[in-house]
Amino acid sequence: MARVRQLLGSCRGQALAEFAVVFPVQLLVTLGIVQLALVLVARDVVEYAAHAAARSELVGEDPHRAASIICTPVVGTSLGRREVRYEPALPGPASDGVVRVGTSIDFPEWKGPMPPADAIVLDGATDIVLPGWGRLEYSRYSLVKTFVNVIHDVRDNAFDYVEVQVLHEYELPIPMVNWIFSTHRIGGAPHMGIVRTARVPKTWANAVEGDPHGEIPPLPEE
Repeated sequence: MARVRQLLGSCRGQALAEFAVVFPVQLLVTLGIVQLALVLVARDVVEYAAHAAARSELVGEDPHRAASIICTPVVGTSLGRREVRYEPALPGPASDGVVRVGTSIDFPEWKGPMPPADAIVLDGATDIVLPGWGRLEYSRYSLVKTFVNVIHDVRDNAFDYVEVQVLHEYELPIPMVNWIFSTHRIGGAPHMGIVRTARVPKTWANAVEGDPHGEIPPLPEE
């Protein structure tokens, strides 16, 4: 009888059982925090890409190339069909379970044309070559996953600034939790559409026509 009471009161294995219950939850929380941190970094990168694209538009360069260069450090290499993220719906007429492609992907902040519904392929795209630096590795992926929408260009005299939007399809790298943040999938890999807008003022916006530099505006009187 004493042996039975001893077995019933034993705590051996309790810590292991508690660890088995808590560890999966703790792992998901940790991975979620890491993924969130990476998303915030990617948002800052796309923010700078939008500024670089606006600056490039202002000086007459290619804004798409400029934005792709900036987004290269965070670009993923998954290619393939673009699909919306599938989420099981409640029973009803709308829950047909069909994975819809392309045009059903919606980025509310994006004012430009939606990315094509076709599968994403490199289609002969090559890496960008930077003077004095050489080939920028993986920039060919950034070229096909980065989109630029020039809202107000340098020829728009109604505004004294250039406004450009950048949409980058960011590949979420952390497994198990990347589906939480994803807006769509590319080649089965979860992706998140990050949209950022930047404005760059035109140099001496009151420049007279035919004089690209204009006159330096006078300082206000004190």
